[in-house]
Amino acid sequence: MSGLAIACPGQGAQHPQMFDLALQSSAARDWLKTYSDALGVDVVDLAARGENLFINRNAQLLICGAAIATWTALKERLPQPELFIGYSVGELAAYGCAGAWNVQELAVLVPQRALLMDKVAPKDAGMLAVKGLDAAAMRTLCQQYDLELAIINGEDHFVLGGVRADIERAVVGITAAGHWCKALDVAIPSHTSVMQAAVQPFRQLLTTMTLHPLMAPVLAGINGVPTDASTIATTLSAQIAEPVRWQDCMNATLERGVTVVLELGPGRALSRMFDEMAAPVEARSVEAFRTLDGIVKWVETRLS
Repeated sequence: MSGLAIACPGQGAQHPQMFDLALQSSAARDWLKTYSDALGVDVVDLAARGENLFINRNAQLLICGAAIATWTALKERLPQPELFIGYSVGELAAYGCAGAWNVQELAVLVPQRALLMDKVAPKDAGMLAVKGLDAAAMRTLCQQYDLELAIINGEDHFVLGGVRADIERAVVGITAAGHWCKALDVAIPSHTSVMQAAVQPFRQLLTTMTLHPLMAPVLAGINGVPTDASTIATTLSAQIAEPVRWQDCMNATLERGVTVVLELGPGRALSRMFDEMAAPVEARSVEAFRTLDGIVKWVETRLS
């Protein structure tokens, strides 16, 4: 057992320098060139321009591209992971890192997932993070403000989805009650029932793609259970319209003996959530480092 888990983030932290670490590697540069050519979108240039990074389609192309390219830059230099985990669209990136689909296949899956979601998402929608309230309080909030539970990050840390007008009403009410909340830079209410019409078309697309052997297990976001060839299409499509149980994924990661979690970025949200568990695990985002060498040294030191 290596004790290493690789975590792929979701939307919300895109920025112009999000490919800088990956671009230090010739293998990753080649991967990004192939990915961009297949998409018809230069994702490195898209990020560097710093415009429209939070539009759903752009966000999904960028998030998956950055995570997989960064892993491409690191994978020959690190021990084989115990497992891969991914948050929201990061779950698709996690499968890409694990080798489920090659770069050309990912260049089909990623934009199609975004397109299918955009087709069914209500206009002016988004997501709202809430901390400090329990599950029962979340149910009350959802009823009061016509929102839905989208992600369970912890016992008192949740993400809700809905239309912007309802999110804005909720922000006023939650803040007035003295609790913390934040509207996220996400353009659609992922993982809620309003996205249901996108599930079956994406599942059908997944079943048509050649599935390659995984280098390590990937946990399903909807239940934290390792998937196999018979369940990947079902669970990966279901999470479009079902809550992501990230707390279950983190607990399952620790139960498998993981002691080091490397978040591929962009952002540091996942590593912070592991830190907040107060568990015997060290988590760090690649964005805490300036070089690939620094990442490798940190992982090696923590695993030794």
